[in-house]
Amino acid sequence: MSDRARNTVFAIIIGLTAVLIGVLVLTGPTEVDRVANVGSRIKCPVCQGESIANSPAQMARDMMSLVAERVGDGVSDQAIVDELLASYSGAVLLDPPASGGTLVLWLAPLGALAIGVAVIVWWRSHPGREDSAERPPSERSRRRMLIGGLVLAVSFGVIVVVAGFFLQERSGPTSGVASFEIEDLNSVSNETMEAVIAANADDPQINGMRLALAERYFDLGAYGSAFPHYLAVAESEIALDGQAVTALVRLGWMAWDGNGAADPAIGMFDQALAIDGGSTTARYLKGQVLWCGTGDAVAAAALFTEILANGDLTADTRETVEADLSAAAEGLACA
Repeated sequence: MSDRARNTVFAIIIGLTAVLIGVLVLTGPTEVDRVANVGSRIKCPVCQGESIANSPAQMARDMMSLVAERVGDGVSDQAIVDELLASYSGAVLLDPPASGGTLVLWLAPLGALAIGVAVIVWWRSHPGREDSAERPPSERSRRRMLIGGLVLAVSFGVIVVVAGFFLQERSGPTSGVASFEIEDLNSVSNETMEAVIAANADDPQINGMRLALAERYFDLGAYGSAFPHYLAVAESEIALDGQAVTALVRLGWMAWDGNGAADPAIGMFDQALAIDGGSTTARYLKGQVLWCGTGDAVAAAALFTEILANGDLTADTRETVEADLSAAAEGLACA
């Protein structure tokens, strides 16, 4: 290969190496990426299975602020992780250290760069002298051209792969954004659900989480905590019919059971029945309040009779309603 051709190939390799270094620098992790990465590795101490990057809990936000501060100070990721694990009881690693596959993605470009540099050094130290007796000049020239082409192809391929990998990572979902689309809410703590609801109060999809949390409070008899969530769903213009009926029925019962307010309770049951006239629960509880709250056993008996006309009742429900109907029809006081 002539000196001019050799120098041209050498210049191209240097150029591709510079491009590779530029790709590594430009697509390397920014401070925001580092904060999100560290946060995604640490379990929130007050949540169930959530990272501090994905949890809206106050403690998680405080921990993320500390991470951002340490990253800004130039502290290494491992040192930040160690500090969090030592400072917050209950904080544990969610994910193991970088896997072999991850290390390959980071080390392969560096390895390719080292190989490229080695080839360049070798090439420069073995100029294309035409004094070999083993191969004619034309064969040696073709061999070097083949090696040069191979190096160029490999270098370009590495650049494309590395750039594509990082660009794909950058275009993916943003880390650290809380999501309330959780399939199993049983694994989410009340505190986390409260924080998520507060942060997404205007989103229509939050009504499902509101009801789930309100039902927890209702089952515990914590009417004061359940009330604002049921009320928000009942007043929501975009709540599903089933959600609105559940909220209205619960509000009606809490008004009666918690405060003895018969008329507001009956009003809530009527609103629920206006949405779903076939709601057995709304009809039965209205009958209970009419019977026990206003003393109108006749109206209560009529509602119980309507319920018994439903052929889909379970045996236990039918037995309970029949007993109430019999007592109300006899003019007995509610139990």
